[in-house]
Amino acid sequence: FFTPAVPAMKAEERRAVGSSASPSVLAVVVDCSPVEWAARPADELPHLLEQLMMLCSAYWSLASSNRLLVVGAHPAAARLLWPERRELAAEVAPPHRLRAALARGVRGLVALDPLSDAAAPALAAALSLALCRLERVRREEPLAQPRVLLLSASAECPSASLRLTNAAFAAKKLEVAIDTVLLAPTADSISLQQLAHLSGGVYHRAEGSSKEGLGCFLLFSVLPDQHCRRLLAPPPQSRLETRAVCTLTKRHLDIGYTCSVCLAVFEKHSLRECAVCGTRFPLPKLAPGAKLKKKVAKAK
Repeated sequence: FFTPAVPAMKAEERRAVGSSASPSVLAVVVDCSPVEWAARPADELPHLLEQLMMLCSAYWSLASSNRLLVVGAHPAAARLLWPERRELAAEVAPPHRLRAALARGVRGLVALDPLSDAAAPALAAALSLALCRLERVRREEPLAQPRVLLLSASAECPSASLRLTNAAFAAKKLEVAIDTVLLAPTADSISLQQLAHLSGGVYHRAEGSSKEGLGCFLLFSVLPDQHCRRLLAPPPQSRLETRAVCTLTKRHLDIGYTCSVCLAVFEKHSLRECAVCGTRFPLPKLAPGAKLKKKVAKAK
Protein backbone atom coordinates (compact mmCIF):
# COMPACT_ATOMS: atom_id res chain seq x y z
CA PHE A 1 0.00 0.00 0.00
CA PHE A 2 1.02 3.62 -0.36
CA THR A 3 2.50 4.88 2.92
CA PRO A 4 3.54 8.40 4.02
CA ALA A 5 6.95 9.20 2.59
CA VAL A 6 9.69 11.43 3.91
CA PRO A 7 8.65 15.04 3.11
CA ALA A 8 10.49 15.92 -0.07
CA MET A 9 8.29 18.78 -1.25
CA LYS A 10 8.30 22.36 -0.13
CA ALA A 11 5.43 23.72 1.93
CA GLU A 12 4.10 25.88 -0.89
CA GLU A 13 4.14 22.87 -3.24
CA ARG A 14 2.14 20.80 -0.77
CA ARG A 15 -0.40 23.62 -0.42
CA ALA A 16 -0.70 23.85 -4.20
CA VAL A 17 -1.28 20.11 -4.47
CA GLY A 18 -3.81 20.14 -1.67
CA SER A 19 -5.73 23.03 -3.19
CA SER A 20 -6.08 21.33 -6.57
CA ALA A 21 -9.79 21.06 -7.32
CA SER A 22 -9.60 19.68 -10.83
CA PRO A 23 -12.27 17.07 -11.56
CA SER A 24 -11.08 13.49 -11.77
CA VAL A 25 -12.28 10.90 -14.30
CA LEU A 26 -11.74 7.21 -13.51
CA ALA A 27 -12.19 4.49 -16.13
CA VAL A 28 -12.36 0.89 -14.88
CA VAL A 29 -11.75 -2.02 -17.27
CA VAL A 30 -13.07 -5.36 -15.95
CA ASP A 31 -12.10 -8.75 -17.38
CA CYS A 32 -15.35 -10.62 -18.16
CA SER A 33 -13.86 -13.73 -19.77
CA PRO A 34 -16.36 -16.62 -19.39
CA VAL A 35 -13.63 -19.27 -19.53
CA GLU A 36 -11.62 -17.73 -16.70
CA TRP A 37 -14.53 -17.09 -14.35
CA ALA A 38 -16.11 -20.50 -15.02
CA ALA A 39 -12.94 -22.17 -13.71
CA ARG A 40 -13.05 -20.24 -10.42
CA PRO A 41 -15.28 -20.46 -7.33
CA ALA A 42 -18.77 -19.10 -7.93
CA ASP A 43 -18.42 -16.37 -5.30
CA GLU A 44 -15.16 -14.89 -6.63
CA LEU A 45 -16.69 -12.65 -9.32
CA PRO A 46 -19.40 -11.20 -7.00
CA HIS A 47 -16.67 -10.60 -4.41
CA LEU A 48 -14.64 -8.66 -6.99
CA LEU A 49 -17.65 -6.53 -7.90
CA GLU A 50 -18.23 -5.72 -4.22
CA GLN A 51 -14.60 -4.61 -3.85
CA LEU A 52 -15.02 -2.48 -6.96
CA MET A 53 -18.21 -0.96 -5.55
CA MET A 54 -16.33 0.01 -2.40
CA LEU A 55 -13.69 1.78 -4.50
CA CYS A 56 -16.30 3.60 -6.59
CA SER A 57 -18.20 4.76 -3.50
CA ALA A 58 -15.01 6.11 -1.92
CA TYR A 59 -14.02 7.73 -5.21
CA TRP A 60 -17.33 9.56 -5.49
CA SER A 61 -17.08 10.59 -1.83
CA LEU A 62 -13.87 12.51 -2.49
CA ALA A 63 -15.55 15.10 -4.72
CA SER A 64 -18.99 15.52 -6.23
CA SER A 65 -17.38 16.44 -9.57
CA ASN A 66 -15.60 13.08 -9.93
CA ARG A 67 -16.79 11.08 -12.92
CA LEU A 68 -16.74 7.34 -13.53
CA LEU A 69 -17.04 4.92 -16.43
CA VAL A 70 -16.75 1.11 -16.47
CA VAL A 71 -15.88 -1.02 -19.52
CA GLY A 72 -16.20 -4.80 -19.72
CA ALA A 73 -13.70 -6.88 -21.73
CA HIS A 74 -14.90 -10.10 -23.40
CA PRO A 75 -13.09 -12.21 -26.04
CA ALA A 76 -15.75 -11.18 -28.57
CA ALA A 77 -16.38 -7.56 -27.61
CA ALA A 78 -15.62 -4.59 -25.39
CA ARG A 79 -18.80 -3.10 -23.94
CA LEU A 80 -19.55 0.00 -21.87
CA LEU A 81 -21.18 -1.05 -18.58
CA TRP A 82 -21.46 2.37 -16.95
CA PRO A 83 -22.89 4.96 -17.48
CA GLU A 84 -26.15 3.56 -18.80
CA ARG A 85 -27.09 6.73 -20.65
CA ARG A 86 -25.27 8.38 -23.53
CA GLU A 87 -22.88 10.21 -21.22
CA LEU A 88 -19.12 10.11 -21.65
CA ALA A 89 -18.66 9.51 -17.91
CA ALA A 90 -21.27 9.65 -15.15
CA GLU A 91 -21.11 11.83 -12.07
CA VAL A 92 -22.26 10.77 -8.61
CA ALA A 93 -25.16 8.29 -8.72
CA PRO A 94 -26.95 6.17 -6.09
CA PRO A 95 -24.87 3.08 -5.23
CA HIS A 96 -27.75 0.69 -5.93
CA ARG A 97 -27.96 1.97 -9.52
CA LEU A 98 -24.27 1.38 -10.12
CA ARG A 99 -24.36 -2.06 -8.47
CA ALA A 100 -27.35 -3.14 -10.55
CA ALA A 101 -25.81 -1.84 -13.79
CA LEU A 102 -22.49 -3.59 -13.14
CA ALA A 103 -24.14 -6.88 -12.19
CA ARG A 104 -26.39 -6.77 -15.24
CA GLY A 105 -23.58 -5.83 -17.64
CA VAL A 106 -21.06 -8.36 -16.32
CA ARG A 107 -23.68 -11.11 -16.29
CA GLY A 108 -24.53 -10.35 -19.91
CA LEU A 109 -20.89 -10.44 -21.02
CA VAL A 110 -20.06 -13.64 -19.16
CA ALA A 111 -23.05 -15.31 -20.83
CA LEU A 112 -21.75 -14.51 -24.33
CA ASP A 113 -20.07 -17.16 -26.47
CA PRO A 114 -16.27 -16.96 -25.82
CA LEU A 115 -15.53 -17.96 -29.46
CA SER A 116 -13.04 -20.59 -28.23
CA ASP A 117 -11.72 -21.91 -24.95
CA ALA A 118 -8.32 -20.34 -25.66
CA ALA A 119 -9.68 -16.91 -26.63
CA ALA A 120 -8.22 -14.09 -24.55
CA PRO A 121 -10.36 -11.14 -23.41
CA ALA A 122 -10.21 -8.02 -25.55
CA LEU A 123 -8.36 -6.02 -22.91
CA ALA A 124 -6.65 -3.83 -25.52
CA ALA A 125 -9.97 -3.05 -27.21
CA ALA A 126 -11.62 -2.21 -23.87
CA LEU A 127 -8.64 -0.10 -22.88
CA SER A 128 -8.74 1.77 -26.20
CA LEU A 129 -12.46 2.43 -25.70
CA ALA A 130 -11.76 3.82 -22.23
CA LEU A 131 -8.92 6.04 -23.50
CA CYS A 132 -11.09 7.43 -26.30
CA ARG A 133 -13.87 8.37 -23.89
CA LEU A 134 -11.39 9.89 -21.42
CA GLU A 135 -9.93 12.05 -24.18
CA ARG A 136 -13.40 13.23 -25.17
CA VAL A 137 -14.09 14.14 -21.55
CA ARG A 138 -10.85 16.11 -21.37
CA ARG A 139 -11.77 18.02 -24.52
CA GLU A 140 -14.95 19.14 -22.79
CA GLU A 141 -13.15 19.76 -19.47
CA PRO A 142 -9.46 20.60 -20.11
CA LEU A 143 -8.66 20.49 -16.37
CA ALA A 144 -9.97 16.95 -15.91
CA GLN A 145 -7.48 14.39 -14.57
CA PRO A 146 -8.12 11.02 -16.26
CA ARG A 147 -6.82 7.66 -15.09
CA VAL A 148 -7.55 3.97 -15.64
CA LEU A 149 -7.85 0.87 -13.45
CA LEU A 150 -7.55 -2.47 -15.26
CA LEU A 151 -8.72 -5.64 -13.47
CA SER A 152 -7.59 -8.77 -15.31
CA ALA A 153 -8.35 -12.38 -14.38
CA SER A 154 -6.63 -13.95 -17.40
CA ALA A 155 -3.12 -15.29 -17.64
CA GLU A 156 -0.45 -13.80 -19.89
CA CYS A 157 -1.45 -13.81 -23.56
CA PRO A 158 1.55 -13.22 -25.89
CA SER A 159 -0.69 -12.51 -28.88
CA ALA A 160 -2.15 -9.45 -27.10
CA SER A 161 1.16 -7.96 -25.96
CA LEU A 162 1.61 -5.79 -29.06
CA ARG A 163 -1.86 -4.27 -28.76
CA LEU A 164 -1.38 -3.59 -25.04
CA THR A 165 2.02 -2.01 -25.73
CA ASN A 166 0.49 0.33 -28.29
CA ALA A 167 -2.23 1.22 -25.78
CA ALA A 168 0.45 1.92 -23.17
CA PHE A 169 2.25 4.38 -25.45
CA ALA A 170 -1.07 6.03 -26.29
CA ALA A 171 -1.86 6.41 -22.58
CA LYS A 172 1.59 7.86 -21.94
CA LYS A 173 1.11 10.43 -24.70
CA LEU A 174 -2.30 11.35 -23.28
CA GLU A 175 -0.79 11.50 -19.75
CA VAL A 176 -3.21 8.88 -18.44
CA ALA A 177 -1.88 6.64 -15.65
CA ILE A 178 -3.01 3.00 -15.79
CA ASP A 179 -3.10 0.91 -12.61
CA THR A 180 -3.22 -2.83 -13.33
CA VAL A 181 -4.38 -5.64 -11.02
CA LEU A 182 -3.87 -9.29 -11.98
CA LEU A 183 -6.29 -11.71 -10.32
CA ALA A 184 -4.40 -14.85 -11.26
CA PRO A 185 -2.49 -17.34 -9.08
CA THR A 186 0.06 -17.91 -11.84
CA ALA A 187 3.16 -15.90 -12.66
CA ASP A 188 3.19 -12.15 -13.14
CA SER A 189 1.88 -10.72 -16.40
CA ILE A 190 4.70 -9.03 -18.30
CA SER A 191 2.26 -7.07 -20.45
CA LEU A 192 0.40 -5.65 -17.44
CA GLN A 193 3.68 -4.82 -15.71
CA GLN A 194 4.92 -2.89 -18.73
CA LEU A 195 1.51 -1.25 -19.18
CA ALA A 196 1.60 0.17 -15.65
CA HIS A 197 5.29 1.08 -15.83
CA LEU A 198 5.07 2.95 -19.14
CA SER A 199 1.97 4.93 -18.14
CA GLY A 200 3.10 5.79 -14.61
CA GLY A 201 0.68 3.54 -12.72
CA VAL A 202 1.10 0.71 -10.21
CA TYR A 203 0.96 -3.05 -10.79
CA HIS A 204 -0.35 -5.61 -8.30
CA ARG A 205 -0.87 -9.37 -8.48
CA ALA A 206 -3.54 -10.50 -6.03
CA GLU A 207 -3.13 -14.06 -4.79
CA GLY A 208 -3.88 -15.86 -1.55
CA SER A 209 -4.33 -13.47 1.35
CA SER A 210 -3.72 -10.43 -0.85
CA LYS A 211 -6.78 -11.39 -2.91
CA GLU A 212 -8.92 -11.20 0.24
CA GLY A 213 -7.46 -7.77 0.96
CA LEU A 214 -7.98 -6.45 -2.56
CA GLY A 215 -10.35 -3.78 -1.28
CA CYS A 216 -7.64 -2.35 0.98
CA PHE A 217 -5.21 -2.22 -1.93
CA LEU A 218 -7.76 -0.42 -4.09
CA LEU A 219 -8.47 2.15 -1.36
CA PHE A 220 -4.89 2.85 -0.30
CA SER A 221 -2.99 2.41 -3.58
CA VAL A 222 -5.42 3.04 -6.43
CA LEU A 223 -7.75 5.66 -4.94
CA PRO A 224 -5.06 8.38 -4.42
CA ASP A 225 -4.57 10.44 -7.57
CA GLN A 226 -1.19 11.36 -9.07
CA HIS A 227 -0.90 14.52 -6.95
CA CYS A 228 -1.47 12.62 -3.70
CA ARG A 229 0.90 9.84 -4.73
CA ARG A 230 3.73 12.35 -4.82
CA LEU A 231 3.34 12.64 -1.04
CA LEU A 232 3.18 8.88 -0.45
CA ALA A 233 5.67 6.06 -0.79
CA PRO A 234 4.52 3.69 -3.54
CA PRO A 235 3.80 0.04 -2.75
CA PRO A 236 6.67 -2.35 -3.47
CA GLN A 237 6.67 -3.53 -7.07
CA SER A 238 7.84 -6.90 -8.32
CA ARG A 239 10.85 -7.11 -10.60
CA LEU A 240 9.99 -5.42 -13.88
CA GLU A 241 10.38 -7.57 -16.99
CA THR A 242 11.28 -5.33 -19.93
CA ARG A 243 11.85 -7.95 -22.62
CA ALA A 244 9.66 -7.77 -25.71
CA VAL A 245 7.71 -10.68 -27.20
CA CYS A 246 8.25 -11.87 -30.77
CA THR A 247 5.08 -11.40 -32.79
CA LEU A 248 5.55 -14.68 -34.66
CA THR A 249 7.15 -17.09 -32.19
CA LYS A 250 5.62 -15.53 -29.00
CA ARG A 251 8.99 -15.92 -27.25
CA HIS A 252 10.58 -13.30 -25.01
CA LEU A 253 13.60 -11.69 -26.63
CA ASP A 254 16.75 -10.07 -25.32
CA ILE A 255 17.43 -8.56 -28.76
CA GLY A 256 14.70 -8.05 -31.35
CA TYR A 257 13.90 -6.12 -34.50
CA THR A 258 11.00 -3.66 -34.51
CA CYS A 259 8.77 -2.53 -37.35
CA SER A 260 8.92 1.28 -37.48
CA VAL A 261 5.24 1.51 -38.50
CA CYS A 262 3.27 -0.76 -36.13
CA LEU A 263 6.00 -1.49 -33.52
CA ALA A 264 5.75 -5.26 -34.02
CA VAL A 265 8.83 -7.08 -32.71
CA PHE A 266 10.49 -9.97 -34.53
CA GLU A 267 13.20 -12.40 -33.56
CA LYS A 268 14.97 -12.33 -36.96
CA HIS A 269 15.79 -9.46 -39.29
CA SER A 270 15.63 -11.51 -42.51
CA LEU A 271 11.91 -10.85 -43.12
CA ARG A 272 10.99 -9.13 -46.39
CA GLU A 273 7.87 -7.48 -44.93
CA CYS A 274 6.09 -6.99 -41.60
CA ALA A 275 3.75 -9.87 -40.76
CA VAL A 276 1.35 -7.46 -39.03
CA CYS A 277 1.00 -4.33 -41.18
CA GLY A 278 2.65 -5.48 -44.44
CA THR A 279 5.35 -2.80 -44.51
CA ARG A 280 8.20 -3.86 -46.80
CA PHE A 281 11.63 -3.84 -45.18
CA PRO A 282 14.69 -2.70 -47.17
CA LEU A 283 17.08 -5.51 -48.04
CA PRO A 284 20.47 -5.39 -46.27
CA LYS A 285 23.20 -3.92 -48.43
CA LEU A 286 26.69 -5.33 -48.79
CA ALA A 287 29.49 -3.44 -47.16
CA PRO A 288 31.62 -1.33 -49.52
CA GLY A 289 34.66 -3.41 -48.59
CA ALA A 290 33.01 -6.60 -49.80
CA LYS A 291 32.30 -5.08 -53.23
CA LEU A 292 35.88 -3.89 -53.51
CA LYS A 293 37.29 -7.35 -52.75
CA LYS A 294 35.00 -8.87 -55.39
CA LYS A 295 36.25 -6.44 -58.05
CA VAL A 296 39.88 -7.11 -57.13
CA ALA A 297 39.33 -10.85 -57.46
CA LYS A 298 37.89 -10.40 -60.97
CA ALA A 299 40.84 -8.24 -62.02
CA LYS A 300 43.26 -10.98 -61.06
